[in-house]
Amino acid sequence: MKERSRSKSNVGKKNKPMSPRRLKIDSRDDAERKDALPAASHLPTPRSSNITKEQDIEPEDSPRTQKQKRLMMKLREPDPSLAELLDVLTDFNNISHLRRVNACGAIKALTQHKANQIPLARTKGVVTGITSVLCAVNASEEERTRCVNALMHLCVPEDNWKLVYLFPQTPEALARNMADKYPQIRYAACLATSFLAKKNRKDVVKNRLLMYAIGRVLEVDKNGALETMSVQDRKVFVGARLCVLKMLLHLSKNKDISNTLARTECVTSTLVGVANTMEVAANILCIATLTNLTRHPDNAYHLVYSSPDLVNTFVRHIDLADAECNKCALFALQNLSCKTNCRQELANMPGLLGSVTKAAFRHDCPEQQLSALHTLKNLSDDPFNLVTMTNTPGCTATLLALANNDKRTDVNGNNTMVQFLACDTLATLSHWLLTLSKTRKSKEIGGEDGLSGKCGGSDASRRTFQQSTWEAWT
Repeated sequence: MKERSRSKSNVGKKNKPMSPRRLKIDSRDDAERKDALPAASHLPTPRSSNITKEQDIEPEDSPRTQKQKRLMMKLREPDPSLAELLDVLTDFNNISHLRRVNACGAIKALTQHKANQIPLARTKGVVTGITSVLCAVNASEEERTRCVNALMHLCVPEDNWKLVYLFPQTPEALARNMADKYPQIRYAACLATSFLAKKNRKDVVKNRLLMYAIGRVLEVDKNGALETMSVQDRKVFVGARLCVLKMLLHLSKNKDISNTLARTECVTSTLVGVANTMEVAANILCIATLTNLTRHPDNAYHLVYSSPDLVNTFVRHIDLADAECNKCALFALQNLSCKTNCRQELANMPGLLGSVTKAAFRHDCPEQQLSALHTLKNLSDDPFNLVTMTNTPGCTATLLALANNDKRTDVNGNNTMVQFLACDTLATLSHWLLTLSKTRKSKEIGGEDGLSGKCGGSDASRRTFQQSTWEAWT
């Protein structure tokens, strides 16, 4: 009873220290830590919630709203000292800036310990208090830096991924700070989002704020911003961009959300814009993400006709020195060429047939060679591409050379498949030539036109092996 009365009396005294114990949060803030909180290792176990009356869940509520209401009913009440800390954290009117910074630092320290991360995420007021600071317009850099790191710590355990994202302000808080100008805040927000995206794929892709924020992170060097930064800040910004690219690659591998992601213009257009402008590791992630979007058959038409410069981006990557980028670009073109209504557009794309033809002759890269030949075969299935392909320098000659090459180029016997694809493509082109030469009705050729001989009732599509002369002497 004495302890309870002592804790109640302390609640009303806002300007006094909340605990006699000291917690060292950061070396640069030692002077500010005069009213710090109990050490993280001594975090009190949250008590069960006293809520007995269930909130009304209306039938017209969205599924997310219903889940949020159920979540709020299951949260546990915080310990009195933690509750006082959360009150300081969110009071922007009556609490001094220094005390709020100290409170943010204390929350950050509590979330650093693995044993506290799961209980704190399920304690009433913790996640909402952190996100309210991150969404507040008047929050300082120091407050947001500490709170975004605290949120990132809570996002580390896999058991928290669905729960933390379910809080109402979490997506907005992450989106606001992913596009922040301060490097540490941006990186922590990007890392936290990448954790939560693993189990909230559909919700993350559908959230426009997060998608726009991702686009801004990718465009970090659009206006030469990296050139004006210090070396350390540049590393952090590049790291944040790499983190977002890895998250997009993870999302693009999911079939269920591929359709939505491919139609998110702010993401696809940004990926196309930054392709081949970043470091090698980031560029591979970028082109691999775009390639994964072509795996869904329903995306092909949209990507070819509604994503400006996407196909040209793939064409440019075929000739790059990096083998992984070459492979991804050729795989993407192979997928796109399977769509019937995209073949003519692809065949008429400047430089596409020439680059694919060169790749088809790379005996030292079997995967790229096979992919290039598959692309040529797919394009040859459209009769309107006959003239385009036969007019492309080296295309027919390359197919003939590969069809007549009996030398084994691979221990796995891949040359057999190379020969087959080359012959199949030549046969398809020959089929369209033969079709063009056919006449659908029999003709009788008379002497009026100056031609000798008759072809009455014969099939004009078959070779006659007859020679015609002009007034030759015998």
